[in-house]
Amino acid sequence: MKTSNKHRLAYYDIPSKADNVKTFDGKVYNVRGFWVIDKNGVAEKLPNIYYRIRTVKDSHFKTIAKRKNPMSELKSVK
Repeated sequence: MKTSNKHRLAYYDIPSKADNVKTFDGKVYNVRGFWVIDKNGVAEKLPNIYYRIRTVKDSHFKTIAKRKNPMSELKSVK
């Protein structure tokens, strides 16, 4: 049985849709293209933290994607 990736949010979709992301360890990063910046101004590449991301929010602080646990996929929220 083939699974659908229709509702999966890949790392390359995040820069065009997200304003910030929150990781499982509680860090919040602002999204700037394919870079994320934490509150201390430390920048990291988005693909490097992709599997640590728990929640993705847009500029209106509306949740657009979530991950239940670090081993699950990042899924879009309706």
